[in-house]
Amino acid sequence: MKKMMFVGETRSGKSSLIKALSFGDYVPRRAMAVEYCGQFINTPGEFLENSRFYHALITSSADCHVLVMVQDATRRSSLFPPLFACMFNRKVVGVVSKSDAAGADCDLAARFLHSAGAKDIIRASVVSGEGVDMLRALLN
Repeated sequence: MKKMMFVGETRSGKSSLIKALSFGDYVPRRAMAVEYCGQFINTPGEFLENSRFYHALITSSADCHVLVMVQDATRRSSLFPPLFACMFNRKVVGVVSKSDAAGADCDLAARFLHSAGAKDIIRASVVSGEGVDMLRALLN
């Protein structure tokens, strides 16, 4: 069974995606440390927001098969630096979260993820279920 690690800014939708992928077994709460829930690894937003914590992301990624970079489609900026994905020796997938929210700009979010090094980009919404099955397929 493959493990999936989620990286993104605070309130980007990482925990909600994990809840949707785990069929509700995960109870979302503000991650203050790396959280393990079955085959999912949830990282705090601060690990991306402060570059001094990048080493913690690299170390945590040793336990996963797929790294998911989550970009909120309602944000007009991104904290993923260019070629961020190159730090990880894993399959890296970009996820545009909140794709159906009011004011969402999925194309801008996809450009941010592409700049960060994501080759595969999935648009997802936990409200409509869009993209959740595609992410679940990556685990098999």
